[in-house]
Amino acid sequence: MSINIFKKTTLFFLISVILSFVLLLPKAKISCLCATSQSYYAQIVASNVKLYRSTNGSEEISNIFFVIPQTYFVEISSCENSNFFTARYFDKTGYVKKSEVKCVKGIPQTPFANASFRVFIPGGVALRTSPSQSEGLNTVETLPFLETNLRYYGTIDGEEAISHKSSTWYYCKYIKSGSEVFGYVYGAFCDLLTTIPSNTEILEEIEEPDFTIATQAEATQVEESGLSSLPSTTQIIIIVAVCLPCVIIIYLLFKPTKITAKALEDAENKPRRRKKRQRHQDYYEYDE
Repeated sequence: MSINIFKKTTLFFLISVILSFVLLLPKAKISCLCATSQSYYAQIVASNVKLYRSTNGSEEISNIFFVIPQTYFVEISSCENSNFFTARYFDKTGYVKKSEVKCVKGIPQTPFANASFRVFIPGGVALRTSPSQSEGLNTVETLPFLETNLRYYGTIDGEEAISHKSSTWYYCKYIKSGSEVFGYVYGAFCDLLTTIPSNTEILEEIEEPDFTIATQAEATQVEESGLSSLPSTTQIIIIVAVCLPCVIIIYLLFKPTKITAKALEDAENKPRRRKKRQRHQDYYEYDE
């Protein structure tokens, strides 16, 4: 009787383990899908909108990445304070003033300006960490003569490196052998800058987005992701690895029971042989 109770308890436990893993996977997927946060974009509505490095209010060159091309967009992810949004332009993240952008509904087809330029000076040009060549050790890379593998982000008014020439510098990304380097190039040493047309996309203007909702959704996604964060192949392997031993254990538990029951049944149906009783022979004692 105790053996049967043990088997039933073990069977119930194994079935519970299997059901837990089977039910956990789809639940995690649903939670992850429901927790997708929304992206918001803001259009550049002025001619001198800057992507700032910080929100300290400084207009110094050291606090500015570049001026964003007008009519294009930045992706805003949070409200940093009453004056600034946290914003991303291409893969560069900084801050923009709320008063200089217009929040819109939806996702623009071409949010960022697609432009490039060419280095046009023999011997190459230095790519620098700041729009100045008088600081000395601010060179991060040397761009070869006629180099065109440069992504243009925007301009900044920096040092007039050559007297009576422009003080315009280009902020760009230089892609070399799969690696990416960011920096400034003096505009007078470059040419063939792509003509940047105005972005004529019309999107519905909205009030300042409520980023609190998106933040709560992201927190829910992190807490409930579970197995859904793993690749589908890995999820299947985990489930099989858990379920297969349980199935084997169930088989081993009940296989001996079936054999024993069959043996008992055969034994009951088998005709019994009568045991021969040994008759005790009578004996007599004789007096001598």
